[in-house]
Amino acid sequence: MASAKLSVLPSLRRQHLLAEFAGLKQACPEGIFVSLTPGDPSLWSGVLFVRDGPYAPAVLRFQISFPDAYPRLPPLVTFSTDMFHPLVTPLTTYMYTTDIQDNGTVSATDEERLPPGGFSLRHGFPDWYGRRVKSADAVSQSIQTPPRQLAPSLESGKTSSSKNSAVGGSPVYTDTSRKETSTFEVLGYIRSTFDDEDVLDSIPLEAAGNPGAWHAWRTRQRSNGKVFADNDHSEDSTPTPAGASKKPGEWNWEGVWEERVKKGIAASLSESVLYGGVGAGEDVIHFLSMEENDIEAVKGNLLRTLGHTPS
Repeated sequence: MASAKLSVLPSLRRQHLLAEFAGLKQACPEGIFVSLTPGDPSLWSGVLFVRDGPYAPAVLRFQISFPDAYPRLPPLVTFSTDMFHPLVTPLTTYMYTTDIQDNGTVSATDEERLPPGGFSLRHGFPDWYGRRVKSADAVSQSIQTPPRQLAPSLESGKTSSSKNSAVGGSPVYTDTSRKETSTFEVLGYIRSTFDDEDVLDSIPLEAAGNPGAWHAWRTRQRSNGKVFADNDHSEDSTPTPAGASKKPGEWNWEGVWEERVKKGIAASLSESVLYGGVGAGEDVIHFLSMEENDIEAVKGNLLRTLGHTPS
């Protein structure tokens, strides 16, 4: 009997992912496009068009890999577009985990290590992680939702939203009635970390995929007059012993965020990244370089298809 159930699990998992993907075709977070990898429903490719906030107007490519135990265990989100972001590990180094501390020590399990370009979901969905969770079944009973209430109501068909009001603290968004987290919520949370300064401000250092980018962002915000309410160890004033290297929190991050992000945005919009270059042949989603007149013609055709008259 047990073997019969196990033989059905892969099929059930595929159907679950295909159903979620079909739902996204009807209602996907604005600015995000996703596509299935042919022959592998557990690997999705996506593009994030950042339209607002501190990372606009970047165009970022990413992939989502779903484990066998999804949605009880989290998917792995990796960006192939390099971007200086508190939650994204640099592409050049297999360096950080979902439990990095200011002194550089690592305490995360091997399963929680982030690869190059890995996006940390620890802040948005903390109960998917941590050694306090004893089993995948325990995780499925206590999933938290991201800073904005992103999941559409099945009864009303409407989408509600609520800003995260905790600056520099733990997320205050919880919905204990939900037992599973959907890809809609995950995608919405990812988008919010690029276009919503309040979400970026609320990320704790322990959840960072790139502690350097975290410190640079905080320095940028403090220079703009932002006061953080949290008492995390980034503000630790304990002097570094003589001869020891400085902690990341003691480095001079003035202007670093602005410079690195500006370069990252420009690189994400370059022709080699959008239309070709290294690794382009492996991308499931392709962009087509078109003249302005051709773009307007395509827009007009789309509007007519949707029943609208082009202006």
